[in-house]
Amino acid sequence: MTLTLIAVTKDTVAAYLDFRLSVVDASTASYLSGTDQVSMILASTSHHFLLEDDVVVATAAIKRKTDDDGMSVYVLIDPKKRDEKHLTDLIARLLKTENQPSVDRDTRYHLYPSSGLSFIETDMHAMGFSKNLENIKYVRDPGPPRAGEFPHAAKGEQLGYRPMVLDDDLIAEYPDIFSRISNVYDRAFARRPNAQKITVEEREKNYHQLDSGYVICMLGDDLVASTHFLKLDQEVLATELECLRKHWGTGAADLVCKHQVKEVTRRWNLPIIAYADKTNAASRRALERFGLYPVQEHFSWQRTFTAGSRVDF
Repeated sequence: MTLTLIAVTKDTVAAYLDFRLSVVDASTASYLSGTDQVSMILASTSHHFLLEDDVVVATAAIKRKTDDDGMSVYVLIDPKKRDEKHLTDLIARLLKTENQPSVDRDTRYHLYPSSGLSFIETDMHAMGFSKNLENIKYVRDPGPPRAGEFPHAAKGEQLGYRPMVLDDDLIAEYPDIFSRISNVYDRAFARRPNAQKITVEEREKNYHQLDSGYVICMLGDDLVASTHFLKLDQEVLATELECLRKHWGTGAADLVCKHQVKEVTRRWNLPIIAYADKTNAASRRALERFGLYPVQEHFSWQRTFTAGSRVDF
């Protein structure tokens, strides 16, 4: 049986999304439905249908990124058949299309299992892959701020920081607010190599979506921090928190996240989830300071081919 990759186009992106929504778990499906996936998909060349003898059996996202350390290849497959053996066999067959006599730079493959599934570890080790912890999922139980949480929020209030839920009145007062949020994000994450680029237009779309919201933090008329949240199935995802470096340690982050918890409790009283990179100890400590605790580790599988070596899966 022959595998074929067909790139997603503007004419097929709806079918691509429908396929993914039909196979991923409820939480992932809720996230996909609540974000502007069409714009993100069409802005890249990473997204494909995976066909087996002309029948769509999966979607495949394959992203290649080159930097000073070489090339990274990120692969995610969402198969229609929700079976770990099938997923592992499918990725093994797809990787064979990557075989080549040699690579001109160090090349590292990062494989991600489809939501709700895992690769078969013995098979992955046999292909030369090693398991690597990527990030950690945290959760906060429903309810308003509790004693001991957000310990630096009072300091932020004393210094004059003001947390506010973004609404139409604030937008009228600060018509460039989405540009400001994007600017704070870009400055806060300037040193993060894989920081996702989110346009001003995308942020405005996020604001107008149902079950979505922003909390911002001002000092005078200056925006210093913001956070975005999105209701999924039965939990609320805190998608990002950005705070300008010069305002670290002031209590601004505690203050804006405390306000977010109050708003989420008011709207839905659901658990809040967030993700922290395994290497970001500061983010993990902050999440725990805000009342979240780790519940799940997420892994990728990696294999590196050094420059000049043969790629042979």
